[in-house]
This record gives sequence, structure tokens and C-alpha cells, in this order.
Amino acid sequence: MVSLNHLISAWGFIAYASKKDEADHDKVRIIIKGGVWRNTEDEILKAAISKYGKNQWARISSLLVRKTPKQCKARWYEWLDPSIKKVEWSKTEDEKLLHLAKLMPTQWRTIAPIVGRTATQCLERYQKLLDDAEAKDNEELGLGSGENPEAQAAEGVRGLRAGEIDTDPETRAARPDPIDMDDDEKEMLSEARARLANTQGKKAKRKARERQLEEARRLAFLQKKRELKAAGINLRIKPKKKGMDYNADIPFEKQPAPGFYDVTEERAKVFAAPVGQSLRALEGKRKQEIEEQEEKNKKRKGNEDGKGKSNQTAQFVAAREAQIKKLKEQEQIIRRRKLNLPMPQVGEAELEDIVKIGQAGEMARELVGAEGGNEATGKLLGDYESLGQAKMARTPRTAPTEDNVMAEARNLRNMTNVQTPLFGQENTPMHGMEAGTGFESATPRHGIAATPNPLATPARDVLTTPRTVAGVGVGATPMRTPMRDNLAINEAAMGYGETPMDEKRRAAAARRALKAGFAALPRPENNFELAEEEEEEPEEEEVVMTEEDAAERDARLKAARAEEERRELERRSSVVKRGLPRPANIDALALLKQLNLATADEEGEIAAAMRAVNLEVSALMKHDSLAHPLPGTSVPGGSYSEYDMPEDDFVGAAKDAIHAELASAMGLPGATDEQLRVAIGAAAEDDEVAFATSWAKEREGLVFSPKTRSWVEADSLSPAELSQAYASMVITSRERMVAEATKAAKSEKKLTKQLGGYAMLNDKVRRSIVEVMDEIHQSKRDLETFLLLRTMEEAAGPARLEKKREEVAILEKRERDLQARYAELNDERRDGTERIEGLEEDKIVLSAQAALDAQEHEVQVDGEVNGA
Repeated sequence: MVSLNHLISAWGFIAYASKKDEADHDKVRIIIKGGVWRNTEDEILKAAISKYGKNQWARISSLLVRKTPKQCKARWYEWLDPSIKKVEWSKTEDEKLLHLAKLMPTQWRTIAPIVGRTATQCLERYQKLLDDAEAKDNEELGLGSGENPEAQAAEGVRGLRAGEIDTDPETRAARPDPIDMDDDEKEMLSEARARLANTQGKKAKRKARERQLEEARRLAFLQKKRELKAAGINLRIKPKKKGMDYNADIPFEKQPAPGFYDVTEERAKVFAAPVGQSLRALEGKRKQEIEEQEEKNKKRKGNEDGKGKSNQTAQFVAAREAQIKKLKEQEQIIRRRKLNLPMPQVGEAELEDIVKIGQAGEMARELVGAEGGNEATGKLLGDYESLGQAKMARTPRTAPTEDNVMAEARNLRNMTNVQTPLFGQENTPMHGMEAGTGFESATPRHGIAATPNPLATPARDVLTTPRTVAGVGVGATPMRTPMRDNLAINEAAMGYGETPMDEKRRAAAARRALKAGFAALPRPENNFELAEEEEEEPEEEEVVMTEEDAAERDARLKAARAEEERRELERRSSVVKRGLPRPANIDALALLKQLNLATADEEGEIAAAMRAVNLEVSALMKHDSLAHPLPGTSVPGGSYSEYDMPEDDFVGAAKDAIHAELASAMGLPGATDEQLRVAIGAAAEDDEVAFATSWAKEREGLVFSPKTRSWVEADSLSPAELSQAYASMVITSRERMVAEATKAAKSEKKLTKQLGGYAMLNDKVRRSIVEVMDEIHQSKRDLETFLLLRTMEEAAGPARLEKKREEVAILEKRERDLQARYAELNDERRDGTERIEGLEEDKIVLSAQAALDAQEHEVQVDGEVNGA
């Protein structure tokens, strides 16, 4: 009974515990991994793959809460891989897919790399083609109609219905992110951002710290070993265990095979351990510190550029950018390739033959008509103009062909629905095609549809497919070119080019018919028309078009511009060239009227010539005032002038005429320019001097009259008008001086601002030049001094040298005497030393002898005393 109660209480405890676990289990949120991919998950997956690679899918999936490693891998290889083609399927790809599906059914992993798509894409496309073929068959059999909405909805048979779950979401486009994300998604995103931002990781820090501690431990052991050895204690080195040091060696290392290049330098590289480095140095600079340092560098560089550069820097930058732009344009022009067109089907010679044939027929018809031929003769000559019907003809259609893709899809669908042969029914019906499906080999055959040529002759066209008896086939090209048979000799349905014998018979019949036609012609008239032989024009040599070098083109354009500028300067009048004074504003009519006063009453050629000269002078002065206005006037520079400048050829002809007249006047007809210059060189120089002198004197006698607004002679004015003219000239000169001074001040200020740095550099260079010149002068003085000293030394040196030689001889003689005296005294000292040493030895011997005698005496005395 006790045991039963005990068991009952135990089961009650178990039931209570299970209920409590169920209640706690209801509180736990269960997450089923999988489902539709979102844009955030795709971005996290791509970033994780860029960091961890395409092998660590478990680590990559740890960043995605709702996805497994297998799903991440499938998502990358089925959708996110950049090498996946997501464009529309081409006809070639469809043909290849159907052909491979027939050879390797259900082997989509094998078919996918051959087609260039993924396995899922190949399967879906294959099913789509089969569905299209089935829908087309149903439509032909009348089972469905395009007007029925249910038939239109049949296209999505394989699509997902309401409530169904996509079993392959990895091959679908990502769902956009919602505006308000769940807390789990936000937490996943923040964790992924933190983990992916840490490029170094905790493991790398820990490994670096362990290596640093190991190095410190090794150095401490070496220090301890040195101290013990200095104290006389030797440590016993433990033998290393046999095995591999995974910190120093590489397990399973395979040395690469020797190649063609020397790798001694790479093997000699020594990678030092990070001893003595802190953990901060191993981690490197942070991104914020790098950005702050770059910002400081930019500010410092900007300040230096602002202080050291002037406006010319901006001009230089603009010119450099323009040059770079020009080089880029030239590079783009160079990159353009030539347009390579295929060879023409009709050449120049064939075109000439066609034109000659047409001209021959027209000339024959005109000849018969001119001779008054009868109606029968005119009917015998047909209109053989080859281009007569081609002018109005349209471009013919290409031959119709069947859709190979749809035919193959139908055949595959019928093969999938085939029954077992045991039923004994008929074989699966296949859609036959006249030209074949194009799959005689592993790859499909592609035929290029060429546009038919309406001018091609059917009898001589090798590529033309002849007519068949049963009619024109699907792939046959009908003979659309009209026959050249205006006399209705041949039958309408007669074919050409059947056999060589038929062609020979047809040619013989044509010759017989032609002979019969010539025999029926009327008698000829002896009227001949001679045609002059046209001179053949010499064939021009083909000029090889080459692309001109950019540097040569720039040089050529620069030379052309320089030449044009020189010509423009030469076209100016002599007054403008020499800078002579001229009126600012010209009234051409008033000036012409004033110039013609001298020849108003005269008649004749000279007067007419003078009036023409006056007209040209007034027009030229008006042109100079507009084209080359004086500074300070209201006329803008480069204004339009109606004056027609003479052409350079006319000016050159006039100069040649003047040259010939001058040479004849000097008695040197036919002289060259150089000879005339030699002959009149001195006179020309005198003329220039005389012109300058005379113009200065003439200038002194002229004054500006404010009344007439012109320069007149001073003698022609009254004293009052003369003083008024001088006052006006003074006022004008003062105003001009003030304007020039203002202009000079502005220019000086501008140049000071622009050239201030160059002025400082100039002063610095000038000071350095002055210092160098001073050094040069000092060096020259030193050189002259030393040259003078050398001259003096060369004069007095031999005497001093001879004197020094005599003194040296005296000293040498005295030294020899003293050395001889020293030798004598040294010998005497040696003899005295020897005698002293001998006397000391004798003294020692005598003292020893005296000591012995004294000892013997004492011994004798002691003996006597003992005897007594």
C-alpha cells in the first residue's frame, strides 16, 4: 500500500512538471528558417561572402537569423552570383536547351553550364516551352480560344495559387524591405553591421597578444640564462621532442617546382617578429584618426597653396585641363576603328558590262528607227534593258521557314506522353520538317538568310534552288528573276540549268533562231557611222589614306596660323606699319572733296589718275580708322569695314611692276631683289634718315586746329587761332598724360600683385649674383696676387736656395765633426767603465780573501785555546 501511494504521488509530480514545461514552452517563440528572401538579407549575404569567402556558409548563415547554410549557398549560386544571366532567352539558347534535353533528360545540372544558365532556369524554361507547345496544339484543335479568360489564365498553370508556399524561394527576386522593420530584423542588421565592420576580429588580437607574451617570455629566459652563466651555474638544456613545430614550420608543405625565374631575393626576405610593439601599434590606426589626419593635411596644403600661388596657377590649371581634354578627345578618335564592309557582289567591270549591253540595245533600236525600218524589223528587236523591270521591283521576301524551337518543343511533349509499346498502338507522331531541325550535331546549325538578288540570271545562278515538280517546298527559293525572253520563244514553265546536254541543245536552238532572224532582215544600206575612240583616262594612283600624327597636325596648323598672321600684318598700310599720326575719325566724302580741290579744274589722264588715287587714299584711311582704331577713340577694335582689300596676287603683281620699272630706271633690267638692294642699299639708309628728319621738321610746323578738327600748318592760322590751337594741344596732352598715368598706376598695381613673388625672387637672385660676383672679383685679386708672388719667388728663389744649400753643407760638416768627437768620447767612456768594473771585481775578490783569512785565523785561535 505504501509503495502504491508513493507511485501515485510520483505520477502527480510528473504531471505537474509536464504542465509547467508546456506553459513555459508556449512562451518561447519558435522560428522556422526559410521563406522569401528580403533585400536586407541579400545585402548582408553579399557583404558576408566578400569577407568570409564562398566556403564558410555556417559562419555566413550565423548573420542571418531566418536562413540556413544550405539556403545561403543556394541563394548565392542561384540568384546573387554576378555571372548568372538574367536576360531574356534567345532563340539559340532555346534550341540548344531542347536538343540537350533530348540527349540528357532530367540532367539539368549537366545541361546548365553548357547552356550558360542555372539548373533552375533551364528547368523552368523547358517547362515554359512545353506549356507553350501544348497551348498552341489546343488552340489548333479548337480546345481553347484567346477570347476566353480561362484560357488566358492557363499561362500561369505552374504559378503559385493562393495559400501555397514557394518551395524554391532562392531563385526569386528579393522582396523590398518594409518601412517599419521588426525588432528581430533590426537586431540582426545591427549585429551584422558590427561583425562585418570588424575586419581584424578578436582572434587576431588574441593571437597577436599571445605572440607578444611568448616573445617576452623568451627574452626573460635568455636574460636569466645569461645571469646564471655569469654566476657559474650552467643550465641543462632539455632535448626537444621529436615532432613538428607548427609555429615555425608548415605542415604538409610542398615546394613548388623550379621555374624560369630567379627567386633568391624572395627567399632571402626576413620577416621580423613584432617584438617591442604595443597592442595599439599592432591594431593600426582607426578610421576616425585616419580621416582626421587627412583633413589636417588638406587644410595645411590649402593654406600653403593659397600663400605660395598666384593667379597664374589658375591659368596654368585651366590650360592643363584643356590639354588633358584635348588628349582624351584624340584618344577617343584613335580608338575608332575603320568601317570594314564586305566585298560588293557586283564589281566595277560587271557594272560596265551591264551599261554597255543596255547602250548596245538602245543604239540598235535608234539605228533601225533612223533608217526607216518597217514594223516587222522593229518587232524583231526586243527591249533587253536589264534594269527596266528592276527599277520598279521591290525587295523580294526571303524564303519562309518553320519555327524549329516550337517543332522541337512539340516533339518533346509528344515523347513525354508516349505509352508503353505493349499496347501495340502507333508510334508517337512527330512533326516533320522539310529542311530539318538543324541538330545533326551537338550544336545547332545556323543558316544566314541572304536577301535575294533580282538582277541575278536564273540560268547561271548556281545558288538558286530549281523548281520541283510537286511545287515549291518550304525551304526552296523560287525563281523570281524574270526571264530575258521578250519574243516568247520559250515556254513559261520551262526550267533552266537542268543538265549540260539540255543547255547545249537550248543554245543550238537559239543560234538557229538567230540565223533565221538575220536571214529575214532587209538588205543593208551602205551607211556607216564612225565612232571616235575615246581616250582612256589615265588611272589615278590610289592614295593611301593614313591618319595624320597629332603632333604633325598641330605643327602644321600652327605654321598656317603664323603664316596667316604674317600676311595680315603685311596687308596693313605703311602709315599703320610705321606708326605715323593719323586722324581718329574720318569723313571719307569730306576728305575726298578736299583732296580733289587741286585737280577740280583739270582734265586728262593725269587728273583722272590723281582722282582715282585720292579715292583710294580716302577709302584706305577710312579702313584704317575702323580696322586699326587709335587708342582712346570710341571706335571698337576690329570693326567691320566696307573697304575691299586687294588680293595678294594683285599686290604681288604691282610690286613686280614697280621692281621692273625701278630696275629699268637704274639701268639694271632683269636685276634681282638682292642686286637692287646692293645697288640702292646706301641710298635706302639715307632715305630712312632723311624721312625721319623731314618728318620731325614737318611735325614741328603742324598744329591741331580745334575749329577744323584737323592738323594744319602754323603759318596758315592767325595769332588768336594759333594760341587757341596751342592751348588745345596742351589740354589734350595733359589729359593724355593724366590718362596714361592712371593707366600706368593701375598696370603697376596689377603687375605688383601678379609679379610680387617674381620680384622677390629677382631680388634674391640679384643678391646672390652680386655675392657671386664679389667672390669672383676676390678670387681674381687673389689670383693676381699669387701670380705676382710666383713671379717674385721665381726671381729670388734660386739665390735663397743656394744660400740654404751652403748652410746645409756647413751644418752637415759640423755634424760629422761632432759625430767623430762623440765616437771618441764614447770609446773613452766605454774603456773607463770596463776598468771600473775590473777594479770592483778585484775589490770583491780581495774582500773575500780577507774574510777567509780572518776565518782561518779564528779557527786556529780556537784550536789553540782548546788544546791548551
